[in-house]
Amino acid sequence: MNEQELKATFQHTPLPERMGNFERTCSPDEPKHLPGAQWIIVEYSHMNEDFRFQAVLQPDSIVLFQTEQNGQTTPFRTLTLEETGHVLRSDLLMILEEFEDEF
Repeated sequence: MNEQELKATFQHTPLPERMGNFERTCSPDEPKHLPGAQWIIVEYSHMNEDFRFQAVLQPDSIVLFQTEQNGQTTPFRTLTLEETGHVLRSDLLMILEEFEDEF
């Protein structure tokens, strides 16, 4: 999947700049290309902790939800592209609040 296809897929998934103590640092409008044909399509960084929530598009069009804390990456969920858009629209705030509760 190229950047234009990615943008078209998520065009109806608006993501706020801030959610609680998290700030968006990457969105489907400006994905970050990673080695191995992967893209970070969503990233929220905590404003006070060394913590990031990321949605990473894999080469097989599966999206991996992962966290990065103190340089260590931890995967916690995989979804299809379609499921990812739905989850980001409906559950993103709840996901980020759960992580903040763990601090």
